[in-house]
Amino acid sequence: RFVLMSRRDGSVRSYDAEAFFAFHHVNAFEQNGDVFVDLAAFPDTRVIDALYLDRLRSGGMAAAAAELRRYRLPANGSTAAYEPLSDETFEMPRINYGRCNCKDYRFAYGFSNRRDLPTELPNQLIKIDVRERRAFTWFADGCYPGEPVFVPAPGTLAEDGGVVLSVVLDALKGNSFLLVLDACSFTELARADVPHHIPFGFHGQYFPD
Repeated sequence: RFVLMSRRDGSVRSYDAEAFFAFHHVNAFEQNGDVFVDLAAFPDTRVIDALYLDRLRSGGMAAAAAELRRYRLPANGSTAAYEPLSDETFEMPRINYGRCNCKDYRFAYGFSNRRDLPTELPNQLIKIDVRERRAFTWFADGCYPGEPVFVPAPGTLAEDGGVVLSVVLDALKGNSFLLVLDACSFTELARADVPHHIPFGFHGQYFPD
C-alpha cells in the first residue's frame, strides 16, 4: 500500500498495489496531479534470508534480484500499477540529487548482476536512461562494486555531467580500489588502488570538503 500525504494540507490518500518488497526508492515526482514513484522492487522477502552470513558463505545469492519499477499513483483512483524501466537487475540507486530530487529525471545509477553470472554478489555497475529505457554497464572480472555515487562537475548543465565513484573489491587481487567513471559515457576514467581489501559494504558517500 502506498500512502500519499499532501504537503500543503496534510490530507492523505492510499493506493493498493500488487505485493512486493523494496529496500530503496530511486525518486518520486508529480505530473498533472499523478505521482510517479521509482523504486527497486523484489517479488518477495527472500533477499533478506539470502543476506545472512551463513547463506553468503555457502556461495551465491539465491534470491531473485531487484527490478527497477515505476509506480503511478493516479490523481483519480486508488490503485497503483507499475511498469518496468529496464530489463536489467538494479539496486542501490543513486541520481543527481542536487538537480533532480523530487523532479522528473532521466538517469539513475546502481549496481546489478550480469545475466551470465546471476547468482554472484552484484558484479557490475549500471546507468539506466529511464526515458529511453536504455542501460549502460561497467564490468571487470572478479570485481564487486559498492554503491555508485554521482558527483556533478562544477557548472555543468547536463544531468549526467560529472563522474560516478564506487569502491570496488577486486577478489582476484585481494585488494580494493576507488573506481572513477565518466557519468555521461559510463566509461572508466581512473582507479585509485589501495594495498589491502576494504571490507565489502553496500553504501558509499562522497564528501567534497
